Amino acid sequence: MSGRTRKDGPFPHDLRNLLTTISTVLPQSLPKTAAYLLPAASITALGHPNLLGPLFTDVLAFLPERSSKKISLQLRDVLLKQWTLIGIPLVVTAVSSLASAEKASGIEFPSGLSSKYSKDDSLAPSEAISNRGEKFMRKLYQSNLEPILSTWGSHEADFTWLEKSVIYGLFLSDHEVLSEVETELVIMSSIMAQGLKGPTLWHVRGLRRLGISKKDVEEAIKIVVECARYLGHGDKDWVSWVAEVDGEV
Repeated sequence: MSGRTRKDGPFPHDLRNLLTTISTVLPQSLPKTAAYLLPAASITALGHPNLLGPLFTDVLAFLPERSSKKISLQLRDVLLKQWTLIGIPLVVTAVSSLASAEKASGIEFPSGLSSKYSKDDSLAPSEAISNRGEKFMRKLYQSNLEPILSTWGSHEADFTWLEKSVIYGLFLSDHEVLSEVETELVIMSSIMAQGLKGPTLWHVRGLRRLGISKKDVEEAIKIVVECARYLGHGDKDWVSWVAEVDGEV
C-alpha cells in the first residue's frame, strides 16, 4: 500500500488498490462499468467529492483499454443523476474535481451543452417526459409505489409530480448514457452511502426486479461497504439489508 496522500486527506492506500479490490468481487452479471460507477457514486455520496478526479485518473491507469471520453461522459451522467439524490453542493464539487483531473491528464474533451439538453423543449416536464419517469418508477416499485406516495399526506400531489416529471422523468429514467441497471446501481449506492435504510431497500428491491440475483446485489453492496471503509467510515452492516426484501421481489 502506497500511503499516497490525496487532496482531501491521507488514506491507507490509493484508489487503484481500491479498484483492484472491487474488481475481485464484482459479479459477472453486473456491467463491468460498475467497477468504477459504484465507487464514483459512493465516494461522492459519502462526502468526499474531491476524490472523483483522482478516481478518474486511476480508472484510466487501471483500465487503459477503456475510452477516456466514454468514462468521462459516464461519470458526468452519474453526477447529473446524483444531484437529485445527494444535493448540488457535493455534486458541483465533484464536477470541479473531475474537470481538474481531466485537464491534468492532457486529454481534451469537447465542451458545450449535451445534445439532449439543447432542444428547446428538452427540460420541459412534458407528458412524454412524465410518462417515461412513471414507467421506470413502476418498473422498480411495482405495487409498492402507491403505498410510498400515500405517506406524503397533503404534500403527495406536488412531490409525486416532482418524482415523475423531474427526478425520474428528466434524469433517472434517461438511459442514453447509463443503462437501467447502471442507473439503479448509482441510485442504490448513493442512498445507501447516506445510511437511509428505507429508500435503500426500495432500490435493493429495484435491482432484484431488474434481474440481479440476491447474491450479486449483496456483492454490489460489499463494494459500497469497502468504499466506506476506505474513507474511514468503518464497517457498515448494509449487506444484511438485502434479505429484508426477499418476499417482495
